[in-house]
Amino acid sequence: MVQHTDDDSVRLHALIEERGRGGVARLPAEPKLCEILGVSRSRLRTLLKRAEAEGLIWRHVGKGTFAGARPPIGTEAMRDLPVSVGDLFDARALIEPQLAAQAALHANPSDIAAMEVVLADMAATRSFAEWKRLDAKLHRLIAHATHNALLLLLYDTLHAPMRWGLDARLEEVFGAPPGPRTAANADHSAVVAAISAHHPGKAEELMRDHIVSVRSFLFGRS
Repeated sequence: MVQHTDDDSVRLHALIEERGRGGVARLPAEPKLCEILGVSRSRLRTLLKRAEAEGLIWRHVGKGTFAGARPPIGTEAMRDLPVSVGDLFDARALIEPQLAAQAALHANPSDIAAMEVVLADMAATRSFAEWKRLDAKLHRLIAHATHNALLLLLYDTLHAPMRWGLDARLEEVFGAPPGPRTAANADHSAVVAAISAHHPGKAEELMRDHIVSVRSFLFGRS
């Protein structure tokens, strides 16, 4: 009987991270992926299904599998919009606190359990690439916990520009623990605790404080 470990997922995540640097990139075809990762076709499909559910990849019938979340409608046009990093964080500070509040109203035990697993993984990892992946996963889990497809689409649209220029600055500031990464982990834990307790006002406040704190760590503004 073949035993599967989390090493399979780690190798796939590393490949997705490598391919996704600099924008959305197509992954190799399934036979090549099986060879690269050293897994069977059925195991690969399980891993890909899980990665797609986490928003790490997306698939286009007839074109292949791509690193990153599925681009929202109109994403390509967004590249031509004059969206600055400041604009991005202003939008996050407005929208993500509201998503956290909605998550506090609508999250179910399965949502909370998934968030808590990610929190534990973030606290344990020393890899910046893995921490960044988990950070993105947690924020998207919070958006998903609203159980509102339109709000999740809004979240994905908002985060599409995150791939276009922030990676270098994020690694510079958050790349070496403990520092800001430890503070961010504490922020995340507090937000999830408020969502778990179904306190929308507190979840909103804590998420807003978190976004402002991250912006301050990155660019020295509050």
